[in-house]
Amino acid sequence: MPRRPAHWLLWSALAIHLPIALVCAARSSQPIYDFERYYEIATTAGRPYLDFPVEYPPGTVLTLRALATAAGGRGRFGVGLVLISVVADAIIVAALGWGWGAAAAACYALIVIPIVDLFFLRADLWSTALVAVAVAAWQRERRSVCGLSLAAGAALKLWPLAFFVLLLAPDRSRVRLMPIVAGAAAGAAILGGWMWMAGWSGFYQVLTFRGAHGWEIESTVGSVWMLVSRSSMRVESGAWRIGTTSGLTSTLLAALAAAPCLWSIWRGGRTGHLGAGWIGGVSALLALSALLSPQYAAWLAPGCAIAWVQRDRRLAVLGALAIFLTNLIWKSFSPLVHGATAPLVMLLARNALLLFIAFDAARMLASAPVIGPALIARCRPRGAVTGM
Repeated sequence: MPRRPAHWLLWSALAIHLPIALVCAARSSQPIYDFERYYEIATTAGRPYLDFPVEYPPGTVLTLRALATAAGGRGRFGVGLVLISVVADAIIVAALGWGWGAAAAACYALIVIPIVDLFFLRADLWSTALVAVAVAAWQRERRSVCGLSLAAGAALKLWPLAFFVLLLAPDRSRVRLMPIVAGAAAGAAILGGWMWMAGWSGFYQVLTFRGAHGWEIESTVGSVWMLVSRSSMRVESGAWRIGTTSGLTSTLLAALAAAPCLWSIWRGGRTGHLGAGWIGGVSALLALSALLSPQYAAWLAPGCAIAWVQRDRRLAVLGALAIFLTNLIWKSFSPLVHGATAPLVMLLARNALLLFIAFDAARMLASAPVIGPALIARCRPRGAVTGM
């Protein structure tokens, strides 16, 4: 895309993000379940994970508690949450521009417009921003920055852990040790602090979403279960769930999703199809998760932008379509819960699409040639600075 039209599209898209952010800030003091839950975590007396259950990693917990202390009340707390998400949105745009140019930043900004109001009213842009910075730093050969940013992202949500495999992808025909050491040391420090704070019970609470015993209705299994029978639907751990599962089942499902997810991301780095690897890996992770909240679509969006500028256009469009379908499902959530057919059909189609994207990306990545040192420089944006 020529530079000037790309900049026009970028600024036009961001001009739409801004009023949406202002509306979300105005709404943030109203009863919103996620914000009420964040405030409960931030203000409950005692030790998180031990004295009361928490479904988020320690970085999110500490951020929420610090924000509640600074805000001094629920109203300002909500505005602060929206502000952090707006800053995260800007960081994603800046990271994509740094790594792949204005076209990638514009692509992301356009893709998320229909659903960015949801993203501003949740916390998933925070970890997504750190992953975007990490992957852009990897692209720019700032591998230590990549490792540190991924460790920080994993402190907010667990899914950025999958991107650590990028540090194992060779740089100019060799794997560099220092970025791996830096990322591992930062991750070990965060994990050690978490274990000191809560022990293994904290990790279990996050992995099982406070020990929930049902499939979230928007997950792949949950949506099929809804097609068969709705008799077991109920609200559990703050989400509509159906059927029964266990902590062991959730753990095994996460382990099953890890293999295709890690391979896709690693192979994307090895073949120069980083966006395709991002989309394929995250799609596999989402499709095999027991919990698939609509805000998780934020995890896909930067990968779609990268895939577009790397000319993996089919995967970029399919990923954007999955995000758009998620937006339609979220805006039809009440009819979905009450048995409407159209939202369930869209939900089943979205989940089938995620499975297809994961398969299609894996097929493409498996056949793509590994890039050598000469092509690494060509895949890097102009003006890139090597080192670190």
